[in-house]
Amino acid sequence: MLLLSATFTFALCVWWSILLHRLTMESYDQQVQLFGPASEAALMYARRSKMIAGESIALLSTTLLLLGLGWRASMVESRQAQRMRVLFAASTHELKTPIAGLKALLESLQSGVLPPEIAAPHLARGLDACDRLERLVESMLIRQAVLTGESPKATRTLSEWLAPVLERRALHPRERVEVSLGTAGEANITLPGDALRVVIDNLLDNAMKYAPGKPVKLTARREGRLVQLDVTDQGAGFDPEDSARLFHPWERGRKQGTPSGTGLGLYLARAIAREASGDLTASSAGPGKGATFTVRLNANE
Repeated sequence: MLLLSATFTFALCVWWSILLHRLTMESYDQQVQLFGPASEAALMYARRSKMIAGESIALLSTTLLLLGLGWRASMVESRQAQRMRVLFAASTHELKTPIAGLKALLESLQSGVLPPEIAAPHLARGLDACDRLERLVESMLIRQAVLTGESPKATRTLSEWLAPVLERRALHPRERVEVSLGTAGEANITLPGDALRVVIDNLLDNAMKYAPGKPVKLTARREGRLVQLDVTDQGAGFDPEDSARLFHPWERGRKQGTPSGTGLGLYLARAIAREASGDLTASSAGPGKGATFTVRLNANE
């Protein structure tokens, strides 16, 4: 479509230039017939020729600029539409598992045939499924709010951004998070709403899922305007060449075959981080050697 528009616009510019040139030549011929080949007629022809060239260049430049802006806008819209298609496909696919589990649990409890000692584990799994659904829905909502600019931005120190996450984790003694922020904790960072909280929550949930009962390290350091926040676990790790694949929807759960989950946590965490002008990457020394997920943010001056 853009190529067709550019071709049509170029042809229009050529036709317009030819038309103006022809009109100028006719005017020049009339001047020569009336006044003879005087220098004034020649000067007038030169001025009009320059005018034609200048206006043609201006029109062509403006047209190319408009086409460029239109192409850029269409590409941005196409990328956003693609992101939404991927997110919609991923979410509808992955929501089926916890919903099916909850439905089966409720049907079993409704029947009344399960004794309390058997029903208790089912209730625990049901609550875990509800927690996963809640985190998934929250991540999707935060990601959409950040993408559309609906989430208001605020400026706080890194310690203040992380405080709600750490306070909630402290209520669960089995979740051992070793925190070391250093001077980076005082860095002022401007972020949308709950973006960082959701990202770190996803990373901590992921670390504890793959390394249950083992401590998770949350460390930070600052290099100029860049603040780097590391979440390091002692879990299964992965091959270094698989670091990019971990952030693809479904890939992590399907290929590693470890604890169950929606398969969208890391995908949404990276999407939120990037749409908040940051980034999220993963690294590991290899299978069985743990993993580190790194959030990079820009601090204020």
